[in-house]
Amino acid sequence: LDFAQDQLERVLFPIGHLPKSEVRALAEELQLPNRQRKDSQGICFLGQLNYDDFLRDHLGERPGPVFEFETKQVIGTHRGLWFHTVGQRRGLVPVLTNAFAAKGPWYVVKKDVENNALHVSREYTAADKSRNAFNANSLNWLSGNPPAADGEQIPLQVKVRHGAQMHDALVTVHEGGARVGVQLSSRDKGLAPGQFAAFYDGDVCLGSGVITEEVHS
Repeated sequence: LDFAQDQLERVLFPIGHLPKSEVRALAEELQLPNRQRKDSQGICFLGQLNYDDFLRDHLGERPGPVFEFETKQVIGTHRGLWFHTVGQRRGLVPVLTNAFAAKGPWYVVKKDVENNALHVSREYTAADKSRNAFNANSLNWLSGNPPAADGEQIPLQVKVRHGAQMHDALVTVHEGGARVGVQLSSRDKGLAPGQFAAFYDGDVCLGSGVITEEVHS
């Protein structure tokens, strides 16, 4: 769902100006029933439901090969790419053959959606896994216009997952702002097609788009 200025100008964030520490202090002062609730980085609407069970119920399973990234050798069978995230260790041992499961830790380094293949490695931080450049499309620029002209490169900040971390980046605009190429100033821990990238100019969010492919620069 894309939002434009005529929608965003009506949005209210009544506690948006407060840091989390002050919100928690107010919750204590007002004796709110959820004041002691721990922070959650999961999917809040699932409650106690297991995440993999939720995905299996809604998406089913689609088995495919697991390749060792460096050797291209098949070392297991995954049950569905949606059960795995780039950079993740959890859940890999059960999908690997016994001979390779014990040789870990293994990390997801690539999800090949077209061929339904999962690529894993024990050398996640190796230099050949650059993770510092990607393309994105389906851009939604909140002002209605891209921040630069076609072919122009502009320095921005980019966030590729939930959390505080942002990368400095050079962003090149293509196709009237419908597509961008992004060169990060540092390596990210995991870029994957389908993830959203949000673009900032300082504290101002300019818009976002969907990562379509990682580029090995």
